[in-house]
Amino acid sequence: MKIFAREFLWFITAIILALPVAYLFIEYMSLTPAGNQSTIQEQTFEMELFITGGIIGIIFTYIMRLVVWAITKTIIEE
Repeated sequence: MKIFAREFLWFITAIILALPVAYLFIEYMSLTPAGNQSTIQEQTFEMELFITGGIIGIIFTYIMRLVVWAITKTIIEE
């Protein structure tokens, strides 16, 4: 049960860290509407990009977790 709780906390942390990454992903793209207001298609595309940025943020959070784990294993074994 302790392992499940730890993994759940890591998942929540990954989601919380993914939100700013998704926002920065959208800002980096610097999308602007064709007219004065965004159309439904543009809003849908922007939401899809936000979700893509969130998924990238979650993946990179877990990659960083693996890197930290590998470094600590290397240091502890020496």
